[in-house]
Amino acid sequence: MAASRNILMLAFPNAQLLDIAGPLQMFAGANDELATQAYRLEIAAPEAGPFATSSGVRLVADMSFAAVTAKRLARIHTLMAAGGNEGVQVELERGAITQIIKRAVGRVPRLASVCSGAFFLAAAGVLDGRRAATHWRAVEELKRFRPAIEIDGDAIHAEDRGVWTSAGVTAGMDLALAMIEADHGRDVALAIARRHVVFRIRPGGQSQFSSELAAQSSRNAKTGVLAEKIAASPQNDWKTDVLAQEAGISQRSLSRLFRSSLDVSPADFVERVRIDLARRRLLETADNVETIAFNCGFGSLRRMDRAFARIIGVSPTEFRARFKTNGDRKCRSSMSVLSFSPN
Repeated sequence: MAASRNILMLAFPNAQLLDIAGPLQMFAGANDELATQAYRLEIAAPEAGPFATSSGVRLVADMSFAAVTAKRLARIHTLMAAGGNEGVQVELERGAITQIIKRAVGRVPRLASVCSGAFFLAAAGVLDGRRAATHWRAVEELKRFRPAIEIDGDAIHAEDRGVWTSAGVTAGMDLALAMIEADHGRDVALAIARRHVVFRIRPGGQSQFSSELAAQSSRNAKTGVLAEKIAASPQNDWKTDVLAQEAGISQRSLSRLFRSSLDVSPADFVERVRIDLARRRLLETADNVETIAFNCGFGSLRRMDRAFARIIGVSPTEFRARFKTNGDRKCRSSMSVLSFSPN
């Protein structure tokens, strides 16, 4: 049996609760699944003892930041930094987490962040020249904070030369599952996902957004209804006049609706829904690309190729090769998957 891996989570007052508890619970689940202490879990904070997260729920730190010495770091396998809006700003100013991460370079095999915890890795300089993920709301700020980072603003999680980063909140659980898969194989990671009733393990290349979610989150419920209808029958001929009839409004009103709420045309929206469907089927099924192109409403592989090249920047075949995980293949994030969000 492999030696236990020590996981240290760097947390702080007003950190996001799930940034801390979510990943740590996945590692604890690995201990249960493997019936051994595969991971030893600890939390460090400005002071040892109780501290309040942004939700008001209090957690207990095993040690203070001052106790995280170079000698202690030499025994750590994975050092993770949590995120959390105001708390991150305060801790960046204090500088303790940044200094810990700087000391960890060359001592800790795996450095990681959840959500806006990426700012700590950035401040320490470890993300320079690396691909990184963070919460979609923090992407532009992180670009300004550290321009040398190759930010994938749409990835669920990313790994680049031993440095792991994730998008917001629940994406930290995906990040932990990807780490567990790298350590113990996909079967163990899948068993943990099932144990915790996680719908599926999302590869890093999955989008933070979906067109359906963006539509459902817009100010007008009609877009959400249309997204569901298109996704249910992607092979239908969803021309603007058909969409307008389904929504019960004029074509001109439909165009204004999509521009004002989603900043896309109706035709572009249909294409995005089809791309979302195709992307999921490329990753989650063994169907050949021609079948997926037809079933997702593109009509031909050539049309789907053109859509992927325009919106995602890679072909469907390359997307599958990069992001589909099989056996012991690691979940890795690479090309950005563009999407859109409601205003």
